[in-house]
Amino acid sequence: MPNKRSCLFIAGLIFVSNSSHGVTILSGPSFTPSTNAPLAGILQLTTDVGSRISVSVTDGTSSWARAFYDFERTHSLSLAGFKPGRTNQILITVSDQAQRTYTEPRLLTFVTAPLPADFPHSVVLQSDPGKMEPGYTLFTIQNRSAKKAYITMMDNSGEVVWYSPAPAISDVDVRQLSNGDLFVEEPAPLNRFREINLLGETVQTWSAPARYPVNNHDGVPTAHGTILYLSDVSRAVTNFPSNVTNPAAGLITTNVDDNPVVEISATNGELLNAWSPIDLLNPTRVTYLTYQFPSSFGVDNEHANAVIEDPSDNSIIVSLRTQHAVFKFLRSTGRLKWILGPHANWGPGLQPYLLNPVGTPFAWNYGQHAPKITTRGTLLLYDDGNGRACPFDPPIADQDNYSRAVEYSINETNLQVTQVWDSTQAGGERIYTSAVGAADLLEQSGNVLVTYGLVSYVNGVHPSLTATNATMVRIREFTHDAVPKLVFDLSFFDSKNTNSTYSGYLCYRSHRVSDLYCHPAAPVADLNVSVVAGNPLLRFTADPHHTYTLEVASDGSHWTQIGSATQGSQPDSFEFEDTSAGALPVRFYRVVTH
Repeated sequence: MPNKRSCLFIAGLIFVSNSSHGVTILSGPSFTPSTNAPLAGILQLTTDVGSRISVSVTDGTSSWARAFYDFERTHSLSLAGFKPGRTNQILITVSDQAQRTYTEPRLLTFVTAPLPADFPHSVVLQSDPGKMEPGYTLFTIQNRSAKKAYITMMDNSGEVVWYSPAPAISDVDVRQLSNGDLFVEEPAPLNRFREINLLGETVQTWSAPARYPVNNHDGVPTAHGTILYLSDVSRAVTNFPSNVTNPAAGLITTNVDDNPVVEISATNGELLNAWSPIDLLNPTRVTYLTYQFPSSFGVDNEHANAVIEDPSDNSIIVSLRTQHAVFKFLRSTGRLKWILGPHANWGPGLQPYLLNPVGTPFAWNYGQHAPKITTRGTLLLYDDGNGRACPFDPPIADQDNYSRAVEYSINETNLQVTQVWDSTQAGGERIYTSAVGAADLLEQSGNVLVTYGLVSYVNGVHPSLTATNATMVRIREFTHDAVPKLVFDLSFFDSKNTNSTYSGYLCYRSHRVSDLYCHPAAPVADLNVSVVAGNPLLRFTADPHHTYTLEVASDGSHWTQIGSATQGSQPDSFEFEDTSAGALPVRFYRVVTH
C-alpha cells in the first residue's frame, strides 16, 4: 500500500492543554446485529468533538479488543470477531485528538446464536500456534448433503469468528480485498462478481459480458483496475478421440467446452481481452479426465480452474485440470511461453514449449489446482494427482494415490523445471483428493497452507465406512523445511453420521488473511508535542500494523527524515524525542505512515 503523509503540520512547539473538559458521548452507543453475518454488527454513537473509538469484548471464555483510528463525530462501525453461542460484553472507550479518553460505563450486550444445525462439523486435529502464520483462515465450506455453503473465517484455534451463508451452492471461492471486503464469483444465472462487507451486505457487483459467462473456478481483481476470470464457450472440434481408454476407438466431431481467460474493466464491466486455450494448445489431446464431467458446453477437455498474472513479464498463467497442465502466455501477443505437465501426447507443434524435468526427486502434476508465484519466484500449486498417468499407461487407483502441495522452480531460458519442495516429505497420513484443493505460501512465517478440499481416501481408506461417497475436508499448515513439519490440521467431517446417504463436505480453496479488518495507511490526526528535558517529545496514536517515521522542516516545505517513532505504553501509542532540535526557533513536524 502506498505511503500516506500526515496532513497535520506543527509550527513551533505546541503544548497539550490541561483543560478538564474531555470528549463526551452525545448519543448511543448502540449495537445492531447483522442479518446476513450473524457474528457481526454495527456499533453506532456520536460525540461532541472528533474522536476515535476502541472496544474491548469479553464473552466469558475469551476476550479481544479492536481500535478504530479515524477521528469523527458520528461513528457507524462494523464489529466482527464474535464467536457463536456466547454472551458478549462490549466496553467502549472514546478518545479525542488531545488523547483524552472517556470510557462508557454501560456495557453493551450481544448474545450470538450457535452455528446453524447444517454448518459443517469441524475438529482441530493438531495445532502449534507458535509456529503458525498469524491471522484467520478464510474459505467457503460446502455441506454436500444439505446443499448449503457458508463463507467462513476461523481463528488459529479453529473457532468460527465470522460466517455468512453463500447465496448458492456453486459459489465456491472467496478472497479478501485490500479494503477488507470479500470478493466472490457467481456463475449463471447471476453471471457476475460481487463485493460484500463484513455485515454480509453487497457493496457492488460487476456483470460479465453475455458472450463470456462466469465460470465459478476463478475470478481475480487485478492491481490495474480489471477483473480476470475464466469463462465457458462451446467450440466444435474435428478428429476428437471418442474414447480415452481404447487406442483403437474412432475419431469424432464434437463440441468442446473451451475456457477463455477473459478480462473486463472493474469500473464499468467493459470487455477488454479474451484469450482461448483451444487456440494455444492441442484441441484433440485427451486424458483420463476428459469425459469425467459432462458439460452443457461440450466435452470437458480443459477444465480451467485458475488464472494468475506474472507481473515480471506481463504474462498470464492458467491451470487446465483435465490436461494436467499449467501454461504461460504473454498478455500482449498471446504467444505461448511454456507448458508445465507430463509430456505424453502433446504433438510435435507443442514439443518446444514443454518444460523438461531436472533433478530428483521429481513428479509431475496431475489434475492440479491453484498455481501461485511465490516471493522466491517459484511456482507453488496443489497437485491432486488424478491417476498419475496419461493414456494409455495404466493409472494409479484412487485408494493407492496421494495428493500434495508441490513447488517448482522454472528456468524459462532453458525450459527446465525442478521440484524444490513437496508437502509429502512431511510423512504422516497419505491423503487423496479427486478434485479441488489449493496451496498458499504464507508471507510472514514462510509456511504453506494446503487445502485438501475433497478427501476421498486417507491412507487408502474412505473417511466413512458406511457412506462411500462421503468426503472430508482437511486444511493443513506445513513449515517450508526440506522435511516439513505439520503445525496445523483442521478436519471437517461428521464421523457420527452413519447414514449411507451422507455426502460430507467440500472446500474449494482456503486463504490465510492477516486480519478480519483492513488496515489502510492513514494520516496521523492527533500529533502532540511537549518538552521533556529540553527536547521536543512527539506523541500520537495510530494503527500498530504500520510503522511511522518523523520528518522535520524549518520552513514547512523542505522535509528531512529524523527518525522512527517507537511504541509507547499502549500498542497503538507512539512517541519520538527530537534530540536534534537545538535552539531553532521554529520546527515543523510531520509523520509519514508506511
